[in-house]
Amino acid sequence: MNKVYIILLNFNGHSDTIECLESLFKINYSNYQIIIIDNSNTLDSVTHIIDWIQKGESELETYFSALVYPLVKKPLDFVFLSEDTFTSKKYDNKLLIVKAKKNKGFSAGNNIALRYILKYGEKNSFSWLLNNDTVVLKNTLRELIAYYTKSKKKLGILGAKLVCYNKPNRVQAIGGKFSKLFYMPFLIGEGIGINQVISNVDIDYAIGASLFVSSEFLHNVGILSEDYFLYYEELDWSYRASLLGWKTDLCFDAIVYHKEGKSIGTSSDHKKRSLFSQYHMFRSRRIFCSKYYKISFKFYLSTILISLNRLRHLNFSEFKIVINSLRKTP
Repeated sequence: MNKVYIILLNFNGHSDTIECLESLFKINYSNYQIIIIDNSNTLDSVTHIIDWIQKGESELETYFSALVYPLVKKPLDFVFLSEDTFTSKKYDNKLLIVKAKKNKGFSAGNNIALRYILKYGEKNSFSWLLNNDTVVLKNTLRELIAYYTKSKKKLGILGAKLVCYNKPNRVQAIGGKFSKLFYMPFLIGEGIGINQVISNVDIDYAIGASLFVSSEFLHNVGILSEDYFLYYEELDWSYRASLLGWKTDLCFDAIVYHKEGKSIGTSSDHKKRSLFSQYHMFRSRRIFCSKYYKISFKFYLSTILISLNRLRHLNFSEFKIVINSLRKTP
């Protein structure tokens, strides 16, 4: 049975993380280790998580009682570590909680765990980068492993079917494509019914809320690019992997319920997007395009068209952010 390292990145989201953990401890696969990387600016979130691990909760708010209850018996086998201590030796506890020295974003946070796995991880193991604002089915991990091991492709990154947490009959996305016309990524399968099947799906990247990779992939392609604070990191990973012959694919039968960017204020609804998320969206877009495509007239034209669309919706602050992304990113 291959070992699986499950990586959760926590940023002031202890309630989400605890709910996610309760669903993970009920999966029908035993050989796994959970690594929580805490990017929070204080110890408050970690304190709540450790208190739950040691004492438990009498009640947990959730949309998915069948996946979360009964709550796992406490206390749990865990260890709390600083980032420096974490990288000094191998730990066998079922749950590792690591306090990052500084919040450097999605890639850097996950990379703390990925570097540990590259150094101490077992041969033929897997790593599952999973958003903390998710809930999984009991068989989600088994479905990912089965699909990965049976694939005849040189499979690198495997995505899951992301389903809207608040609308569990609707798909959030099954993957993404990158438009070379507008130099923007777009989601595939957004809004379709959970049982609807899309045939002949070809994705450019798997959505970052659930990324499943092998140890062979990690050693060959490497960890996530830290050029990005948020966004485009999974697209960059898939693009780098493709240059080495690796394929990105999705597993329809691996279902992950996702709350969609709760901690950073992102949303498919333009009225609910935060300026923080939009700033990093367009900053990362420029970085990605400058790395893999020529910053040409077509890039500038597409950016202007996107900015005009923001203006059409009277989003003046977002309009300014998009226009500012035309400048060279530091």
